[in-house]
Amino acid sequence: MSDRLHIILAGDEGKARTFLFSKRRLKLTCFLTIALFITLTVISYNAYHFFYTNKVLSNQVTELNKKLLNSNHLKEMLALQVQDLQELNSNQKENFQQEKATLLNTAVSELEERSGMIERIMSNIGVEVKDVVKDSSNSGGPFIAPKESVGADLLYRSDRYMETISLLPLGRPVPGLVTSKFGHRTDPLNGKKGFHSGVDFRGRSGQDIIATADGVISKAFFNGSYGKYIEINHGNGYTTKFAHMKKLLVKRGDRVKRGQAIGTLGNSGRSTGPHLHYEVCLNKKPVNPSKFMRVDKLSQVLIIPQLNTKKKQKIKFPLTAQNTRTASPVALEK
Repeated sequence: MSDRLHIILAGDEGKARTFLFSKRRLKLTCFLTIALFITLTVISYNAYHFFYTNKVLSNQVTELNKKLLNSNHLKEMLALQVQDLQELNSNQKENFQQEKATLLNTAVSELEERSGMIERIMSNIGVEVKDVVKDSSNSGGPFIAPKESVGADLLYRSDRYMETISLLPLGRPVPGLVTSKFGHRTDPLNGKKGFHSGVDFRGRSGQDIIATADGVISKAFFNGSYGKYIEINHGNGYTTKFAHMKKLLVKRGDRVKRGQAIGTLGNSGRSTGPHLHYEVCLNKKPVNPSKFMRVDKLSQVLIIPQLNTKKKQKIKFPLTAQNTRTASPVALEK
């Protein structure tokens, strides 16, 4: 077979041109051309892919740089806020310490002043608050040095005062006029000379009678000439007695607090009219309630800082008689 390939090109003027090619060379040329085309195509695709990928990565780097700048800006802002908060906290801490010191100094001053008032009042009553000395045998434990505190001694004294005062029969059990005082008097029923072991308060039938100190009801019953009768043991040698009541609101064994209603005023027993017979006894002997009743405004003194004591209700009665119906002077038979 001939390896030659003749190509004849004829013109308009009748002239013809002949081209002679080798079939093998032509095939090789076509193969190389196709291979070159494919190679160029692959190279072009890879170049485009590389360019596109590079562009995407560049965009991502740009975005990351923006985020980094924003993050640094946010970090700076947060650092400034933290610094401001630290300064504010420091200022608040300093202000708090100053306010704490001021409040402590004020509280200590008021505590000292009111403790002095309580001391004077209790001294006038004749009550002395003593430290309780306990037996130190059969005891132990680690030694802990006391912490220094400006008001520690005052707080300790106040705690003792509050504990003592809560058990002292202070103030008045009812408002109203005192119609018969403590001591020697003429009995209103038989006209004989006698001894009155308490004080009598004129009052309105049915009005509340309150306990003048914390304690336990030791007696609550109808007690002959005393009428309806209550006795409270305050656990410190003091007892208080209430007679001629209309109604008993407590029973034996009940614990009562100062200011709590224990009964109502009446006219039971040996009595000439609605009134309350009130006694204060120390070690079973009657004492004059007047000096305890004079501490009627003690509630104003007792508004002091309390750590381990509950806030007590303030009860204050006026010293003037109420506008009630007139009752004759009465006496209690011993």
